[in-house]
Amino acid sequence: MADAQDIGETVASALEAAGQSHVLQPPPPPEKRDAFLRELHGLDLPALERTFEQSLAHAQEARHVEPFTDVTELSQMSAAEVAQLRADGLALIAAGKTAALLLAGGQGTRLGSSAPKGCYDIGMPSGKSLFQYHAERIAGVRRLAAAHAGVAESDVRLPFLVMTSDATDAETRAFFAEHKCFGLPPDDVVFFAQSTMPCFTLTGELLRSAPGELAAAPNGNGGVYVALRDSGVLARLQRDGVTGIFQFGVDNVLCHVADPTFLGFCQAKGADCALKTVAKSHAHEAVGVLAKVNGRAAVVEYSELSKEMAEATAADGTSLLYSASHICVNWFAVGFVASFVESLAANALPWHVAKKKIPYLAPDGATVVQPEAPNGVKLELFIFDTFPHASRLVALQVARGDEFAPVKNAPGATSDSPDTARALFSALCRRRLLAAGATVAGGGDDDAAVLVELSPLLSYQGEGLGAYSGKQLEAPLHLHS
Repeated sequence: MADAQDIGETVASALEAAGQSHVLQPPPPPEKRDAFLRELHGLDLPALERTFEQSLAHAQEARHVEPFTDVTELSQMSAAEVAQLRADGLALIAAGKTAALLLAGGQGTRLGSSAPKGCYDIGMPSGKSLFQYHAERIAGVRRLAAAHAGVAESDVRLPFLVMTSDATDAETRAFFAEHKCFGLPPDDVVFFAQSTMPCFTLTGELLRSAPGELAAAPNGNGGVYVALRDSGVLARLQRDGVTGIFQFGVDNVLCHVADPTFLGFCQAKGADCALKTVAKSHAHEAVGVLAKVNGRAAVVEYSELSKEMAEATAADGTSLLYSASHICVNWFAVGFVASFVESLAANALPWHVAKKKIPYLAPDGATVVQPEAPNGVKLELFIFDTFPHASRLVALQVARGDEFAPVKNAPGATSDSPDTARALFSALCRRRLLAAGATVAGGGDDDAAVLVELSPLLSYQGEGLGAYSGKQLEAPLHLHS
């Protein structure tokens, strides 16, 4: 094994050849030197340079974009068809064919919290975290699947896969341990971490975040594929006979985790890849939409659509041609994921450029600068960049108010904030109680100040509320099992 001096000389030479000598000027503190040199020694600097250049080139590539037409609207399906899909999905869960995959690598920085975003409490009466809502929905759908199949709930295996990052891994594991996995079988809760990617200046130089430390960031939600493979989780799913992965993001408090109707839909369509969409709220909503790019299914960012394309309507003159918003609720056949990662070297996902305000170490080697404008580049992989590789990709469009309430922006923001998510959650719970025959006094459907909350352990999707028929309830309230 090379000694520290040999490694230091090798690293210095490699950095000079790559035009990155600045990362050792001034030298790192003695207590960090060896670890920093080992980190630098492990970098493939020529490959990083190629990746940076290719990511910039990819952003400039010309692409032929056209509408994607194979979108099924749940609201247009008959009650009998929906019921059959739901039954088929519950049977899949009961047979242990499904895993739920949560993308939980992000911190709650924009929410004013340094903790993992999943630890965040949006302010509902129960005070539950996002993690708890997701875990309880898994418990709720397991219970429904067990009842459907006539088996004990303990006999239903629904693995809960939680992808963390370096920034969230330890705290996420500790949070689940503290809350005893929110009642889920500990063996069914599986943590694994995505990789990181060094951060660059706008011209490709490596950044340092502190003396003896490179600036780095999680490699994007598309890092999930390699992480599944390298962690051994994919092999475990194959060994256990799991055939489908329901994937969702941590910040969508209304996600119907492992939605049996969606699972049945994927099976009925013979899909190897599928996604849920919601209709755009207006032509210029800042969301990615499902489209065709160079003849293949893909997600197109709103900034890639011209004004004319964004406003184009279908033959009926009302519905938008580019309306199917990607909400990061996807389904992947395990066989599709396995096949993709086996050929990853030949079909690598493209790296995307995200220009960000990245704190960096000043040339004096001591001062950390907090930039006021984007000063650097984070390279990210996107989970939807596997879509063009799918043989059969289908989409199910669902009601935004029933299934999509993201928590991204700071409290007080008028969209995608804890406040808007709380209002949407409360309105959905109120509608479900009214549909069951209850009356709820205190505020209207959209009154966020008078909150109504149904625990996922009481009702997963509005079922099982017959006991409240004819009852007069008063908000604020939290109904639970």
